[in-house]
Order: sequence, then C-alpha cells, then structure tokens
Amino acid sequence: GEDWEINTGQAIPLGGIVVNRNLPEKIKNKINRVLKRSIEFAFENPKESCQFVKKHAQKLDDEVINKHISLYVNQFSVSLGEKGRMAINMLFGKAFESGIIKKMPEDIFIK
Repeated sequence: GEDWEINTGQAIPLGGIVVNRNLPEKIKNKINRVLKRSIEFAFENPKESCQFVKKHAQKLDDEVINKHISLYVNQFSVSLGEKGRMAINMLFGKAFESGIIKKMPEDIFIK
C-alpha cells in the first residue's frame, strides 16, 4: 500500500463492489443507492454495525474489529468521488500495461 501511494500518488484501491453490467440501469442504480444507505447507516450507528460484524467475523476481539472497520470502511465506501475513480482507473491501467488484463474496461462506474 505504501509503495502504491508513493509511486502513484493515488488512494489505495482495497476492494470493490461489482454489479453485472448486463442488468438494467434502473436496477444497478437501485443497488448503488441501497448500498450507499447501508454504509451511511453503519457510519451513523457504529455499535449496531459492530454487532453485525462480530456476528460474521473470524476474530471477535473488539479492538481487531474496530481497526478493520476504520481501515476498510471510509468515505470512499460511500462515494468514490473523482479521487477514488482515478485510483481505480490507474490500477486497471497498470494491470493492462503489465499484461494482467487484455484490454481496458469501459464504463466501469455506475453513474
């Protein structure tokens, strides 16, 4: 992660949520809205979201769970914004340049 930030100057793209691009736009947008509301709810209700994570976590220690949440769940989880989209595009660009993927994907973000 540190190497990525130093060499690219971009945020670290740690993960993503994907939706089948063959779905109708209306459905993709609904999925996007529901996920956004769920993440916003988790931010506004940390005790409830922590209980949910505890129920499904491999490690049950509160400190480990809280560190995990604070590291992986942030404002990029709610909305990528321009900075997040740039980081993901750069990741795909590097994958293409190194031959990991055969072509650059198009229209990868829900509008």
